[in-house]
Amino acid sequence: MKTAGTYDHYFKYDEITAILQKYAQEHPDYARLSSIGTTPEGRQIWLIEITDLSCGSFEDKPGFGVTANIHAGEVLGNASAMYFLDTVFSNLQEEPVRTLLEKNTIYCVPRISPDGSELYLTTAAQIRSVPRMYPFEQPMPGLQAEDLDGDGVIRQMRVKSVNGAFKICPEDPRIMIRRLPDDTDGDFYDVYSEGTILEYEENSEIRNAPGLWGNDLNRNFPISWNTENKQRGAGSYALSNPESAAMAKFFDEHRNLCTVLHFHTMGGQYLFPPGFQSGKLAEQDDMKIYRAIGKMATEETGYPCWNVSDEYHGSLPGEILGLMDDFCYYGMGLLNYTCECWDLDKKAGFDYICPNREKTDDEMLDQLKKRLKWLDEHNNGEGFKNWTEFDHPQLGKVEIGGFDYKGVVQNAPSSMIASEVEKHTRFLLREMKTLPHLMFRNTSVKPVGEQHFRIETTLLNSSFLPTYVTKEAMKNGKAEEITAVLEGAEVIEGKAKQKLGHLNGYWYRGSYGWGLGGTTVMGTPLEKKLSWVVEGKKGDTVTICASCPKAGKAEETVVL
Repeated sequence: MKTAGTYDHYFKYDEITAILQKYAQEHPDYARLSSIGTTPEGRQIWLIEITDLSCGSFEDKPGFGVTANIHAGEVLGNASAMYFLDTVFSNLQEEPVRTLLEKNTIYCVPRISPDGSELYLTTAAQIRSVPRMYPFEQPMPGLQAEDLDGDGVIRQMRVKSVNGAFKICPEDPRIMIRRLPDDTDGDFYDVYSEGTILEYEENSEIRNAPGLWGNDLNRNFPISWNTENKQRGAGSYALSNPESAAMAKFFDEHRNLCTVLHFHTMGGQYLFPPGFQSGKLAEQDDMKIYRAIGKMATEETGYPCWNVSDEYHGSLPGEILGLMDDFCYYGMGLLNYTCECWDLDKKAGFDYICPNREKTDDEMLDQLKKRLKWLDEHNNGEGFKNWTEFDHPQLGKVEIGGFDYKGVVQNAPSSMIASEVEKHTRFLLREMKTLPHLMFRNTSVKPVGEQHFRIETTLLNSSFLPTYVTKEAMKNGKAEEITAVLEGAEVIEGKAKQKLGHLNGYWYRGSYGWGLGGTTVMGTPLEKKLSWVVEGKKGDTVTICASCPKAGKAEETVVL
C-alpha cells in the first residue's frame, strides 16, 4: 500500500509532532490530535484519533489502539506505529482502509515516553523509560556507563587480569568466551561496560553501579504491582509516573476500546497476557482468541505468538509484575498484544528458544558467531567495533569494542527500518477486521390493525470478536451490554428501550471435520430477534438503534 514518509532514520519528538499535526490539519474529517499528558520536561504525550466522521463519531465505533515507546530506547516500535499511521492516511479512499474507518476508530499514542526517547536519540546513553533519578536520588558508587572514546556508542571494555573470567575466542578474536575450569595458561580478561568508576579504589573489585534512571513504566501499572525489592523498575507506587498514569486514564476513559497493540523491541515475537501468572489460570476462551488472532500475526510477520508467562518468560527466574499488558487485560478487559519488533538473532539463523530459558555457553557462542556473520554479510560489518586500545583514566590500558547495542541489537539498522515496519501494518489491518460490529437484517413492518404495526428485525454481531471482547471484561464490569431503542412511535408491545446483553462473535462457532467438508458446531448466539407492536399512522418514520461501546452503533429506519 502507499506511504508518503521516509523511513531511513528514527524520529525525534519535533518530527513526530510535526507529522501528527499535519495529519490533523490536512484531514479534519478523519483525525483529531490531542495530548493525554505533559511530561516533566514539557513534552506532550500525543494521541491521534482516526475515523471516517461522515459515518459516525469517534466514540460511536469500536476502538482499535496502537501504542509505542513505553520503553524509550525501543524506537523501532515508534517507527512501526508511525508507518501504520502513514499507511492509513495515505490510503483513506482505498480498501481496506476506507471500510475499516467507516466501521472503526483508531487510537494511536506513538511515543509514551518522549523525554526518555529524546535522551536516547540525542546522546550515547541507554535508558529504559524516563530520564528521572530512581530509585536513588544521586549516582551510586561503581562503574558508570559512559562513551569514553567518543564514537557515540557505549560499548564494552576488556581489562587483562590474572583472575579474569573471560578469554579471547580462538575461532573469532572479536568474541569473548567464558574461561574453563582448567584454563591456566594465556591471557585472561574481565569484561565491563565502557565507562568510569565512581569512588574508584585501586586494586578493588569493580562493580556496576545501579543505573541512573531505573524507572520502568512497564512495571508501574496496578495489576500485580509490587515494590522495588520484588520488581525492578516498579516505581514508588503504582502509576507513580505521569506517563503511566496518563496511559491508565486513557484506557479507562475510552470505553469503546476493544484491542490494543503495544510496539516494543526486541526479539521478534508477538506476546499476550498474562505475564504475572500462568495463562492456564486465565479465561480459556480469551486465550483461544489470543492464539487465533496471534496466528495471523505469525502469518504476516513470521514472528511466533507466545503467552508472556508460560512461553516468553518460561523457566527464567522471577516474575514480571506491573505490566501495562496485564493492566489492559485484567483491569480494562482489553484484548492486547505486545510486539517485540526486530529479530537480529532470527535473521542471523539463531532459532527461538520456547519456553524461554537461560542459554548454555555453547548456545551463547553460537549466537554471537551468527550475529557477527550476519553483520559482516548484510550490514557491511557495521554494528561491531573491533577491540581497540584505550588509555583509561583509572584502569590504565584497556581495550574498547563490541556491539553497537542500540543500533543493531535493540533496533534495526537505519537501512532496514522500512522493510521491518511494513509487515506489522499488514497484521494491524487484518486485526482491525476482527472488531465486533452490530448490524440489523431482515427488518420488516406488518400492519396488525388500522393504526397498529408489528416491527420485527434481527440484530447481528457480524464479526469475529464478541461484543464484550473478552470474558475478563465481563468479569470486571468493563463490558457494557447492548442497548436497543425504538423512536418515532408509541410502543404498545415490547419496550421502547431495552438491554439486550451481549452477542458472541463467530470465533465461537467451531467446526469439526472441516477437511472433509465441515460441519458447524453452534455455540452462544451471535444474533437476537427483536419485535415491537407500535401505534402510528401509515407513512410515519420509525428509527431502531442498537448500540454498545465496544461494538458500535447500528441504526435502521422503517416506514409504517
